Amino acid sequence: MSERERLFAACAPGLEQVLAAELSGLGLEARAVPGGAEASGPSALALACLGSRVADAVALRVFEGPERGLAGALAAARARFGAGAPLAVRRDRGTATLSLDAAGAPLFKRGWRARVGAAPLRESLAAGVLLAAGFDGSQAFLDPMCGSGTLALEAAAIATRRAPGLGRSFAFERWPGHDRAATEAVRARLAALAREAPAPIHASDRNMGALRLAQKNAAAAGLAGAIHFDRRDAAEAELPPAPGLLAVNPPYGLRLAEEVEAAWRALAALLARAVGWRAAVLAPDRPLERALPGTPARVLRVRNGGLPCRLLLYGAAPPRGGAHEPPPGT
Repeated sequence: MSERERLFAACAPGLEQVLAAELSGLGLEARAVPGGAEASGPSALALACLGSRVADAVALRVFEGPERGLAGALAAARARFGAGAPLAVRRDRGTATLSLDAAGAPLFKRGWRARVGAAPLRESLAAGVLLAAGFDGSQAFLDPMCGSGTLALEAAAIATRRAPGLGRSFAFERWPGHDRAATEAVRARLAALAREAPAPIHASDRNMGALRLAQKNAAAAGLAGAIHFDRRDAAEAELPPAPGLLAVNPPYGLRLAEEVEAAWRALAALLARAVGWRAAVLAPDRPLERALPGTPARVLRVRNGGLPCRLLLYGAAPPRGGAHEPPPGT
């Protein structure tokens, strides 16, 4: 068994509890902290880098304690990892933490984007939206405004149990003394979980250019066969048989020159006939959801590309945690 490792995993603000739950599901001891989650366990770095969908970065905790111990910790770390190791120091009211980036490139970069479309949704945030809504791939999925396909691709990856880091290498694998056998054992264990999607995954958009880009991205990810793409207006989107999750990142009117009100009316028309479906709507921090029928069961405050947003969760779903607020009007 590999040595027990302590780490900090960073995520989008608002998804700390979701990330902690995900890391716990990977077999680590985890707890949410501001900005992410702390976790520990054997092969923790490999499990987090290879298996976490929500984390944006993972760092080894080299030292945490009184600031007076920092100089000795720095010397020990440089002796172990090399004088040029990118060690990060954080001081706070007499205490200090010393960390080392274990991932290298940001974890949200899955490597499948054929091209970045307008106002792209970060992959890790898309995964957080789905996990916060309780999506595990066992029920149908629909994104009626799929854009470049990020939500649908993350849904397909969850449904097929495709670990996000399997096709990548990470900084910690190049560290002196790295236990290659332990990491390969984690990689093999995660790869063995793969399956066919047990329920239909649909993605549609009225814009043919966006739809073509989504299809290219799905092909690059090796998930084209798991997603049914269709060109339709959101109001007329095809709903697979219930139950299912409808997840959508509708236009906000901040960076896209689309008719925002028309888009939200179309979404409202779809939700009105989505009987038996749950919904997750990533909304701006202003009340555009007044156009939608019903009241969200939960609301999570998150950030999308630096913009304050709210994740509106409609319908009963297993709570996955997250800093939340009461539904509007309560």
